[in-house]
Amino acid sequence: MNLNKYQFNFKIVPTAIFLILFLGFIRLGFWQIDRADQKEILNDAYSSRQSDAHINLNNIDDLNNDSRLLWKKVELKGMFKNEQNIILDNQIHNGVAGFNIITPFKIEGIEWVVLVNRGWHKNLNLRSLIPDIKPIRNKIQIKGNIVKFPVSGISLGEKKLEVINSEINRVQRIDIQNLNNFYSSKFLPYMVYLEPLLDRDYESSFKLPAPGSDKNYGYAFQWFAFALTLLIIFLRLGIKTHNDE
Repeated sequence: MNLNKYQFNFKIVPTAIFLILFLGFIRLGFWQIDRADQKEILNDAYSSRQSDAHINLNNIDDLNNDSRLLWKKVELKGMFKNEQNIILDNQIHNGVAGFNIITPFKIEGIEWVVLVNRGWHKNLNLRSLIPDIKPIRNKIQIKGNIVKFPVSGISLGEKKLEVINSEINRVQRIDIQNLNNFYSSKFLPYMVYLEPLLDRDYESSFKLPAPGSDKNYGYAFQWFAFALTLLIIFLRLGIKTHNDE
């Protein structure tokens, strides 16, 4: 290969811009890979906890220790507080807009109350319509998965809780302190997703704590492709042969 016939014509400003963009694309690519790895580690930890036997919350003293219990299968005995139903609005499930039905559950023998996610329902035709939330009475033993509160949703001004009727309130996101004050209760800092569900009209929206690692790998490929394309364009414009002149 005769390198003498090639002429290198790289100017300072374009070269500096190229290096900034090129290195930026490469860094973004590796950042997406790191994000995907973190999600897989978290999901592996979830899978490991899911393989354990159900924990009976009625027999645990330190229920407020959410880091110990998150993503574990649990069972608990107590009563639903049917007069305190909560609609968690703006919840997307399988690409469809809807809401989650949440009913506080008083754990037998202790002062703690836990929010129980009874399932997801698609939006009704009109926002003014009130969903038919069937009460679950008497003492009952339920099973489910302990998860963090959903972070989706928005707070519209200072009005964080919308009273619909004497038994149903609607929120855009879970604010545990706000709920403690409103209901004069002592809620645990996590939620239980029922498994199995007790209501036929709802669907389970329980999912992995950090889904979507495949998307991160896809984004990483795109950033690396941008970097490669930029490199080809830079070399094509900056390197000329004597025959090009």
